[in-house]
Amino acid sequence: MPEPEICADDEMFFRRRGGVSLDLGTGALRLTIGSEVSFDTYFNLFNLGVWTVRTRLSGLALHLAGSGRVSVRLLRGSIINEPPEPDSDEQLDHDKTRLTRDQSVIHEAEYDLAEEGIEIPLAKLLGALDETGEVPAQTGLVHLHVAALEEGARLTAGAWLADASPEEPSIRLAMSVTSFRREAETAATARRVTAFIDAEGPQLGAQLDLIIVDNGQTLDLPPHPHLRLVPNRNLGGSGGFARGLAEARTGGHTHVLFCDDDAAFMVESLRRTIAFLRLARSTRAAVAGAMISAGAPWAMWENGATFNRVCRPQFLGTDLRHADEVGRMELSSARPKPHNFYGGWWYFAFPLSAVTHDPFPFFVRGDDISFSLANDFEISPINGVVSFQEDFSAKESPHTLYLDLRNHLHHHLVHPNLEIGPLGTASIAWRFIARSIVRMHYETAEAQLLAWHDLMKGPALFEDEIDMSARRKKISSLIEREEWRETAPLSSDAPPPRDPGPRWGKWYLALLNGHVVPFWSLLGRHATVPVRLRSAVWPIWRARQATFYDADGRKSYTVTHDKRRAWAIIWRSARATVRWLRNYSALREAHRAGYARLSRPDFWEKQFGEDSAKSVSHQMNSDKEST
Repeated sequence: MPEPEICADDEMFFRRRGGVSLDLGTGALRLTIGSEVSFDTYFNLFNLGVWTVRTRLSGLALHLAGSGRVSVRLLRGSIINEPPEPDSDEQLDHDKTRLTRDQSVIHEAEYDLAEEGIEIPLAKLLGALDETGEVPAQTGLVHLHVAALEEGARLTAGAWLADASPEEPSIRLAMSVTSFRREAETAATARRVTAFIDAEGPQLGAQLDLIIVDNGQTLDLPPHPHLRLVPNRNLGGSGGFARGLAEARTGGHTHVLFCDDDAAFMVESLRRTIAFLRLARSTRAAVAGAMISAGAPWAMWENGATFNRVCRPQFLGTDLRHADEVGRMELSSARPKPHNFYGGWWYFAFPLSAVTHDPFPFFVRGDDISFSLANDFEISPINGVVSFQEDFSAKESPHTLYLDLRNHLHHHLVHPNLEIGPLGTASIAWRFIARSIVRMHYETAEAQLLAWHDLMKGPALFEDEIDMSARRKKISSLIEREEWRETAPLSSDAPPPRDPGPRWGKWYLALLNGHVVPFWSLLGRHATVPVRLRSAVWPIWRARQATFYDADGRKSYTVTHDKRRAWAIIWRSARATVRWLRNYSALREAHRAGYARLSRPDFWEKQFGEDSAKSVSHQMNSDKEST
């Protein structure tokens, strides 16, 4: 059910018709006679293609608790006109012209609900005919529909249940959160997770421990037997998660869950993740949590992603309030994943036994991509396992785009499956830099050019600059115009310019948005762009000047057309290209050797230094005590 502090949009959880009311305090639904509620939603449908194919499900049943007489229908949606399998370079997104759904009723009956709950067996309805009751692998979506047959019927709880076999391996999950000076957000996460452990620990069938790696060394949290607070040198997200991984190894954990300190997720995600890992068929099974931007909490931002030259978020923009869009996404996302599929570290759970490479010292940006590419995980998104986060556009800066270009080039250098040669990789750098020039973000372009030069220094750069202190100072010295400043409030209601479409966009791009047009400083317009569109190119087409403002309209910065600076950057990029092409083979071999060395546990132990020997503030139970 909705959690107001995380997500309160009813339509993402249930759909109602008639007199249906939700008690936010208890999560109970009250139905008047003749009213109906359906759970064909992102948070509550049951994806057979994920759960029956990738886990072993015996004794599958639907549990319902409440009071009053109701009509219960179970419906199944399946694929017709299934599209062909994608290759690794293709967007896995749903194709609305070829992927459609067919709905059928698999069960319908009347029940008297009880507070202790009733169970409706599902195994035979889904084709389990042998004595084990295991549901065979199949595709499709199952959802619940309830109609009230008497006044005041109540639905207080519901769950999809399966039997845990005694042969299933035990799970000990370490939830590792890396924090840097986000005291309030991290404390809130610690409260919610430890409360969940206290309330549900014995029923999880697994032990869950919380490890908070404090890169800022500013946290002070109440003690808890399942909480460990680890002061750590600020080595960025890479170093924080590497430290969490090391702590999990010494703690005897079988699985690790990486989470960002600014990620907000419902604790139900933990329950589903543990169930999936316990029942998984593969010892390499991993869970990639989806991400929703806090700026548009009804739309999918990324349900897993692929990487090839660029990051391709899957199902970006899917409206989670619409049953058809959710259905198409879930039917498609259950399909096998290509080799370049990865999960973001806002929520990523994986088995320690499958880890052959620890995080690479990128500091931040790209470490999650590289970790998935280097380790042979079998990654699955699960509906309802999702993190709500700040929009990535709001985080964009010369610093982050320096890191973005560096990791994009690095992935193609070190991972053989992504080999695209010297010209292919050079084109990535040109695309990044040209995009910044077109957007008149010359300081960002300078930072990206610096990233390219830095990568040509070889893998020693990542070791020498592991804390990014010198590079952060260097990039900061480049920033003058692209820095947020307090300003008179700008209206956030003014509509942005319309997208000119691909036809006109190609012309603007060919002309570098006026950088090859004389007198552009007189011909161009002044664009005003909200932060949510900052990463897009089209809002500044035909602009000689652009003002970008934040969500509140109280901070902004302005960039101005400058041909001389643009062409100076283009000339230096051309010289960098010659150097890159000349040295590409040697660079590739050096970075591959460096990757093997810098993604080892012993490398990270040296970086932790004295911090690795510090006593922790909150010691978790020993293995003996936990057992």
